[in-house]
Amino acid sequence: MTSFLRSIVVVFGLAGLLAACGDLPRPFEGAGRAGDPGLLELRDTGTVRVEETDDLPEGASAHLARAMARALRLRDIPAYSETDTGGDYILRPNVQASLTDNGAALDITWVLLRPDGLAIDTTRSAGELAADQWFADPPTGPEETNLAIPQELVEKVRELEGKADDPLAETYEGLVAQAADQIAFMITGDRTSLRAAPVMKVALIDFAGAPGDGNIALARSAGALLQARGITVDNREIDENSVILSATISVTPVTEQTTTPLDRVSIEWVIMESGGTELGQMTQNNVVPRGQLDERWGTVASLAAQAAVETLESVLGQIARQKKLQLRNDHKTAMAR
Repeated sequence: MTSFLRSIVVVFGLAGLLAACGDLPRPFEGAGRAGDPGLLELRDTGTVRVEETDDLPEGASAHLARAMARALRLRDIPAYSETDTGGDYILRPNVQASLTDNGAALDITWVLLRPDGLAIDTTRSAGELAADQWFADPPTGPEETNLAIPQELVEKVRELEGKADDPLAETYEGLVAQAADQIAFMITGDRTSLRAAPVMKVALIDFAGAPGDGNIALARSAGALLQARGITVDNREIDENSVILSATISVTPVTEQTTTPLDRVSIEWVIMESGGTELGQMTQNNVVPRGQLDERWGTVASLAAQAAVETLESVLGQIARQKKLQLRNDHKTAMAR
């Protein structure tokens, strides 16, 4: 996780032509609103193809894959396990098994991958299978449900057809339940799928380089905008659930010939782990009339922070998912809904 954004630099420039061209643009307004899909390591929705594994007997492998697919569907993730093709995500179980007197003990690492084979994240589950479960026959029929049929309808059909609950299925469902919560959270970021996850905190530290009150004004504006989106800002208690957002600001004269003397403003935003490992960065560039920012930044700080936060929010969301944290508290503001 410490390197998934390490090499990505997003540059936004709204200066336009520096030669005389009418009214100057409002500094930083709109910069970064489109974002960059390349920053996003996870897509918001998609089907999950659960693979079987060669680490188990054939029957146990099929039952395990089906149980995970059922568990994900119960968490509103469209999932299936009957085919070797398709899927917006692939979920691969790597199983370490040790035989016991009564069956086998399993340690399963679930690897969530993109279709191109790139691993996104992992989670683990563990449990035991009795001997008859370890050597279970492969399922004889199709999966009980598909991507379009709600689980409650499946259960109603089973009731009408007089089908009894399958103790074997319940055994495998116990093996996958906790891992399914984690995987649903990896894919959707939905807090309800991982209720115990703590909230990620953002500490605004090391805003430096600006003339006048720029450092304070920019930090204050960024903090207010993050909080308005339901993101926790805490500069006092920095721990393993914190990330640090810093900004290095420079204001230098534009040397090119222009009708109105201008200053070039550059802001480099950096997100880091609390231990200092860089997670990502973004650079904004713009021009303002010469000397406008020598003392008070005023609305320029608000506009620059707004443009940055609208893009950084997506990156913070990805970092929260990687760290298995919530980006927001359960109580969200109107802007965050």
